[in-house]
Amino acid sequence: GIGVLMLLALTVERFISVCYPAEARNLCGETRAHLTVCVIPVTTFLLNSPYLFLAHVVSCRSDTGVLVHMKEVNKWLVDSLWFQGYKWVLEVSFKLIPAIILFYLNIRIIRTYKAVCEKRRKMTSKVSGEQRRQFAEESRLMFLLGGTSTLFFVCMTPMIVLSVTIHHAWRNSLAFEVFRAVANVLEVTNFAVTFYIYCLFSKDFRETFLRTLRSAKENSMGASFLGSVSGLKEAIRPP
Repeated sequence: GIGVLMLLALTVERFISVCYPAEARNLCGETRAHLTVCVIPVTTFLLNSPYLFLAHVVSCRSDTGVLVHMKEVNKWLVDSLWFQGYKWVLEVSFKLIPAIILFYLNIRIIRTYKAVCEKRRKMTSKVSGEQRRQFAEESRLMFLLGGTSTLFFVCMTPMIVLSVTIHHAWRNSLAFEVFRAVANVLEVTNFAVTFYIYCLFSKDFRETFLRTLRSAKENSMGASFLGSVSGLKEAIRPP
């Protein structure tokens, strides 16, 4: 859920920057970005909190007298009508609706960006080096948006189908287990490959990621150095 919402927030920010550049300064500031990054995990945790009561641990004795701890599903929760409806709403909210929104926003971004680039071409008769760079940036943006959208639909559709059509009678079926395993692998693959696509086609994303790594490394080295100095002071301090 967190990965989907982060991708959605990133797409919304890009949509505002491309389609509504006049409002981008007010709506896409650094403070708002930090707030979004903090709010999404908290919101996701709260919305998924009913799953904390899905099961409990019971203790029992085996035939050999060994104490065994096992997980037991809370039937009062799983079989309740409100929980069944809650699962449907949760899956639709975190998978189906984001997929539709991502598809729509990416189409709008592609159309707007292509229209702007086409207008720039018509205003100039000669192709300069700056225009060539703009054409290359346009191609990268098309690959970025088209790649992430296609990947999201291909990898998340099995999980959407699994989530909204699951039935108790299928749980002992080998075909169901295979389908569930494939859906889980595709879901993880979507987030992993999306990261590589952004690193490959987005210069801003790549530079921000490398800058974050350097900052984390410097902070880690600084903390280690300060810890070593503090330890050295304690060691040489006279009794």
